[in-house]
Amino acid sequence: MINSDWEGPWVTADHAFNIVRQGIEGGDRLFTNISAYDDYLAYVVNKKNYEPGNTLALIAPFLIAFGLDNDFLVKKAKDNANFIAGSIKAIELLRRSYTVNIISTSYHQYVHYTAYLAGVPEENTYCTWFPIDEYASEMSGTDKDLVREMARTIISMPPMDIDTNAGEDVLDDNTVRSIRQMDCFFWDILPSTGFCSVLEEIKPIGGTSKYEALISALDKEGQDLKQSATIGDSITDWKMLDLTRDAGGLALSFNGNEYAVSNCNVAVMSGNCMVTALLVEVFERDGLGAVEALVSDWGWPSIKELYQQGKVDSAIYNAFRHAFTGSDFPHAVWVTEDNQDKTVEVSKRYRRSVRGTQIGVLG
Repeated sequence: MINSDWEGPWVTADHAFNIVRQGIEGGDRLFTNISAYDDYLAYVVNKKNYEPGNTLALIAPFLIAFGLDNDFLVKKAKDNANFIAGSIKAIELLRRSYTVNIISTSYHQYVHYTAYLAGVPEENTYCTWFPIDEYASEMSGTDKDLVREMARTIISMPPMDIDTNAGEDVLDDNTVRSIRQMDCFFWDILPSTGFCSVLEEIKPIGGTSKYEALISALDKEGQDLKQSATIGDSITDWKMLDLTRDAGGLALSFNGNEYAVSNCNVAVMSGNCMVTALLVEVFERDGLGAVEALVSDWGWPSIKELYQQGKVDSAIYNAFRHAFTGSDFPHAVWVTEDNQDKTVEVSKRYRRSVRGTQIGVLG
């Protein structure tokens, strides 16, 4: 069974970033500062009951206050349905033999539309439910004015420098000031407005919630973590990758950042997703040991040998060969303490190249 994040491993877009950037003037700065604040809450101070990925709850009041609606979110899903090369074909081939589940932090408007394009049924998707029109109808004009004013404040803030591996004492004065302003707004002011229901009810699928969705997907088919090919690329995927790796399953990072690479057993760096299909196929047919042996001696001869041994489906092998003959051959690494830092460096370079610098640097 394949249990995968969506944005990053298969599509290039970050739907949340795009709708804020395209729907609100100055939205790129608004989103990146709130995203940095999300990192601060989740990893610097470890706020109780707070998960990485809760950015999608924090930006929701701003989307509502600036008059964005469900039609806008769906339109931008269609506009930004940008698949990584090989994605559609890889998913099609994998679904012939295996269940493919999408476990994504993204809003349901984006996941459901793009999953449909990829042939993945809605019942095989786990994502953040956001009935934006229902919430908008309940908000007063005064509350919306308050949120719009705070948006202008956040947009005017300098970029926030958050080191998730360091403590609060290393934060610069501007960042501390910005954090205090957002603390006051999100946890003191906003809960006293009609937007309190938005913060309370929107439950982004990230961190622990992604892991819980993974377990739910496995339970449906009576499988356990050892049988899961779990795929991710970012901070919201670390837990499901880490626990899959510990259980003996395939934990695969695709162009991942340091959070994904440090919690996986296989890191892939490529501009084409057919490499993911190949490695998942080897895992499903011959187990994790076969994947380790392959990536430890990575190259055409080893791949061809597995195919000749009948351990790779002919359609997947031929699609892989077509994707990479005469083009940039993918990197695949069995991650160890010795090679982790170098792998992170290469993976982040591919991440920026495939997804773009603005999205690639997000957690």
